[in-house]
Amino acid sequence: MPESIAVSRFNHAAVNASDVAASVAFYTQVLGFYEVPRPSFSFAGSWLYSEGLGMMLHLINDDRFTPIAERENTRRSHLAFRVADIDRTLELLAEHQVPVIQRRLPDHNYRQLFIHDPDGNLLELGEWPDVEQMDLTRIAPR
Repeated sequence: MPESIAVSRFNHAAVNASDVAASVAFYTQVLGFYEVPRPSFSFAGSWLYSEGLGMMLHLINDDRFTPIAERENTRRSHLAFRVADIDRTLELLAEHQVPVIQRRLPDHNYRQLFIHDPDGNLLELGEWPDVEQMDLTRIAPR
């Protein structure tokens, strides 16, 4: 089998946005991202950066994109971010009037908060430790 590629660091995630301005407002006001310069593509969008994450989020406008109506299923593609204080996060989400679905991570009992951006893209906010600190011994190496 060929050698695997040595990827080094997560750079960005890209999500569709039907209303880029609304998405920028959500990610900057609710989650603390800020806009950074974006190349002059032929389509609308925005690049956002989070210092805490050390990564960018690319919002991409696509006229063919339909906002996601399904809001109850938390087992679909999503982005997950760790938060330092999940109780304070719940308070802030309430202040921002963002609906929350609460869950607990089986076997670990970590609390998870699922929210949606204006287009229904699913986001998870959790209280789990760094991946390096989690007990991954039950997962067999390949």
